[in-house]
Amino acid sequence: MSAPLTSDQLEELKKCISNDKCAECSSPNPAWASVSYGIVICLNCAGIHRGLGVHVSFVRSITMDDWTTDQFNTMLRGGNDKWNGYWAKNASPEELASCSVAKNDLTDRKEMARKLKAKYETDLATSYRELLASDGTSSGGADSSSNMSMKQSATSLPNKVVLPEDPLPTVKQYRDETFSFLLSILKQSKKLLFAWSVVGVGSASYAHRLGDHTYTSAALLAMTAGIPYFLTKMGARFLGALQMKNRQDAFKSAKNLLVGRITVGRASRLENCDVYYPPLSSSGERKAKVGFVFFPGALVDRTAYSQVATMLSDRGIMVVVANLEPTRLLMNAYDINLREKVMRMINDALFLGGKGIWEVDEWSIGGHSMGCFAAITAVAQEMSSTIKKVVLYGCGAYPDETYADCPPLRDAAGVKALVINGSKDLIATSTLLSGPEKEKIFNEKMPPLLSENTTANSDEGYTLRKTIDGGNHAGCASYGPQTFPMPDGVRTITLEEQHKMTSHLTADFLLG
Repeated sequence: MSAPLTSDQLEELKKCISNDKCAECSSPNPAWASVSYGIVICLNCAGIHRGLGVHVSFVRSITMDDWTTDQFNTMLRGGNDKWNGYWAKNASPEELASCSVAKNDLTDRKEMARKLKAKYETDLATSYRELLASDGTSSGGADSSSNMSMKQSATSLPNKVVLPEDPLPTVKQYRDETFSFLLSILKQSKKLLFAWSVVGVGSASYAHRLGDHTYTSAALLAMTAGIPYFLTKMGARFLGALQMKNRQDAFKSAKNLLVGRITVGRASRLENCDVYYPPLSSSGERKAKVGFVFFPGALVDRTAYSQVATMLSDRGIMVVVANLEPTRLLMNAYDINLREKVMRMINDALFLGGKGIWEVDEWSIGGHSMGCFAAITAVAQEMSSTIKKVVLYGCGAYPDETYADCPPLRDAAGVKALVINGSKDLIATSTLLSGPEKEKIFNEKMPPLLSENTTANSDEGYTLRKTIDGGNHAGCASYGPQTFPMPDGVRTITLEEQHKMTSHLTADFLLG
């Protein structure tokens, strides 16, 4: 039987000397393992180890893969220091010179792969692998007093966490929400109201000239209220069916990652949000420098953001992803208190899901696509005194009056914004829904662009734009392809590459 590692088992692995760094290049917080050698390694080195073949190095993800008891026991018999000590003491001078990777080695991947291939094809590596796989009685020259005792046994593996199924929405829920949204458009659009008023008055006048005074009031009512109401209902019916059809579920890999994180205590699924926790401090404190509240894109499963959220949490950021089920929509903010919603999620993240109370020094907010509207509006309306950083993925428009009464974010003192879009994003760049002036309006209402007499370390607000070359609209998450409300562009980079670039830019901005 196999299952993900528990938080207690992860702590046991961390107790092994030097297991807080990659055994090959010393990169911090490694999340992969070579079971064959009982070592933990970083993502880059894990890719090289996989290329050696499973007969040489059997690679597992510490958080995403299932583990057998024998595999976990092998890891406890090993450890980074044990293998590195064995290699340093027993390798020949020629092997040490040609095969070893220096600490924080900055050579290119091909050179690193060549060195590691030569290292793990040596008789010395084969001998260690066979000894570790047997009864583990050889010290191999490594420190026998290490807390990585060869006789240490693994704790029993738990049952795998099963995510509860989210309730499915009905078509009626989509119709009702869309109808409210379309009514808000009618109320806010003076041109439409004026046009229908003219039609209504003209129709009533025509009925009056015909001498049929009985139908004058009826005509006025029908043309100014009845027909617009009917058309709005039909529009809501049509759009509601489209929304139901175009829900975007997360890829299985994203679901598995969240399950793995929950199993080892690094994530929680709460009623209002999913929370991704950073590692505990060296002293065991539950403390994060930055918290990041995130609103998903319209119709997108919140689980789809688990990869980027996990990468950010590994950088020390607590990530809180809003639960917008069952409709996965926040079409307008007139009937929603965004500040209250954000504060409820923060409160839940700090007190309900982390097996203890967490502390966060400062909070930031962000969103993807339509979720950007919620993030911008929350800060612009009420929260600019407490939230000073906003991160927007796939965003090309500013919230207009059909969404919320949203003041210019430029007027909020000291707010800094990061906008990350893919060069192949055909949704954020489209003017179909927001009109040809949308980019101009966006730039006027957002904080000044960084190039406009501001610097990144300035106390004044600014907007920093970053483009991921080859990335598309859906590439900041794990779902797709996206064809609604219009087809997305095709990525020319891998999904993993876009995730990495997105998380890297975000973390540098939030922690800077």
